[in-house]
Amino acid sequence: MHSLDTSRPIIGGVNPLAGAIASLYVFFFVSLACIALATAPAHAESTADAPASDAPTTPVEVAPDAPAGPNLWGLEVDTVQPLIPTVHIARLRGTRVLWDSAGGLRGDLLLGFTIRPGIKHDVVDYIHEYQAGLGYRQYFWRGLHAEVGVDAGVAWGNNLVDGKKYQTATLFLNTNVGYRFSFFEPGGFFERRGGSLGFYVMPQVGVYTSLGVADIGPRNGKPDVFPQANLFLGMSF
Repeated sequence: MHSLDTSRPIIGGVNPLAGAIASLYVFFFVSLACIALATAPAHAESTADAPASDAPTTPVEVAPDAPAGPNLWGLEVDTVQPLIPTVHIARLRGTRVLWDSAGGLRGDLLLGFTIRPGIKHDVVDYIHEYQAGLGYRQYFWRGLHAEVGVDAGVAWGNNLVDGKKYQTATLFLNTNVGYRFSFFEPGGFFERRGGSLGFYVMPQVGVYTSLGVADIGPRNGKPDVFPQANLFLGMSF
């Protein structure tokens, strides 16, 4: 634990949270637009550019279409916690399918970050917190899943009990269960094949637990285990 002199987070009457959250959403939707433009013509070009053949054709038996595999990559952003007073955690994550099976079982790698840039808090006056996260999501049936992850980073603020300024490392365990409602992706509503861009809505409930590393001073009896609810909006490709 070290003392750190930080300035107040409200500068010129503007809360940095608004700018941070706006930046996350701009990044998310700009990425969506770029990926959509890059992938939309791919299937059309591959069929249009196929050379014609003059060779005689012979009838062949066509096997039934195999179930399409999941889109391998994803981007998702939480829309609930940024709005909760004294929480205001902005979270953006990327996902990558590690494995999947024909029965619907599947595992995803989660990489992301959380930020709280000068948020009014109940233990310190204003919390500054920046973390990177690593996790794993296990799908059991369709969109039903559970996930576990670790967030690690740094936080600082002016404690409301003893008046001291604290800087500390952070380490949190993030556990959730939820359901993914998919659209325009393999296995989802309005399914399209051929590597199309997909979208999903994913409600979750879970627990966010401090692993005893963070120390922002006396907590005045307030717990460091937090029930949570998330509503992620995501895109897959």
